[in-house]
Amino acid sequence: MMHLPRLLPLAAALCLALGAAHAADSDAKPRPFPFRSVVVSVNATARTFCMGKKVVHQVHVLPETKLTQGDTTPAAFEALAPGVEIRGAVRKRADGDYDAVSVKIGAK
Repeated sequence: MMHLPRLLPLAAALCLALGAAHAADSDAKPRPFPFRSVVVSVNATARTFCMGKKVVHQVHVLPETKLTQGDTTPAAFEALAPGVEIRGAVRKRADGDYDAVSVKIGAK
């Protein structure tokens, strides 16, 4: 019991340091997650498409987004059309939309 008063400030400092480290990690980009869906509409001007069957989500295609047709053939944004099956990975944005990390066009 004599060491408890000496350890209390050390424990408090450790908790503060871990909290600051966790806050720095939370500023990083959210992790991507997979999807499989159908294109509902395409906006070529804004480089976005909407996907979904029951719930429709808007997805932004960024310059670093990897677009492929089939498994390995590179594709252009123009290959996205309503009714086309797609799969890939997206990240959720703060505004509720999604950023595409990768999009594979066509059925598996």
